[in-house]
Amino acid sequence: MPRTGLSPEEIREKATDAAEERIRRHGFDKFRLVDIAKDLDVSHVALYKHFPDKSALLDSVSERWLLRMDEALLKVTEKKKSAKDLLWEWFLLFHQLKKEKVQTDPELYKAFDNAAEAKKTFVIKHVNEMHRQLEGILRKALDEKSIQGESASSLEKVFFESTVGFHHPKLVYQHLTEKREKLLKQVLETLWSGAGGS
Repeated sequence: MPRTGLSPEEIREKATDAAEERIRRHGFDKFRLVDIAKDLDVSHVALYKHFPDKSALLDSVSERWLLRMDEALLKVTEKKKSAKDLLWEWFLLFHQLKKEKVQTDPELYKAFDNAAEAKKTFVIKHVNEMHRQLEGILRKALDEKSIQGESASSLEKVFFESTVGFHHPKLVYQHLTEKREKLLKQVLETLWSGAGGS
């Protein structure tokens, strides 16, 4: 255990909590590691061992949000429903989680958007997880013979790319004031019909 009396995991978790709160209050451009160290009552040296710079702590905040999103969406894929119902629910939640974040935590969303622009490893991991989950739903649809396609992988690319306007960070922000759930469903209906579904 370090001199702080906290384990490395506890320091990381508490620092991430403190960073979230400061970003909400003051904006993500204004918070400093020194301030976070004061909030935790630890030396800045102790904090630097876990977060060498401000960017690393911002990444921790964004990564935690993405992991929570991954988990929420994974729960949808595990429900005992038809593939079509799963697909609708999965995309709607994906869209809503992104939209809710930018509405309730705009400064935290900026941090995530920067990480996405920089193609940080944890963002790529999140995107790959989204592809994996969506492909699983479409594989189920093929197994049910509710749609047709060359493969679940090829269908996944079509569905994901065709709906990018509903889950890409910048596009979600641009359409923030609009209610786009109905349009999303229309897009999904069109894609589903195009794949031979009814």
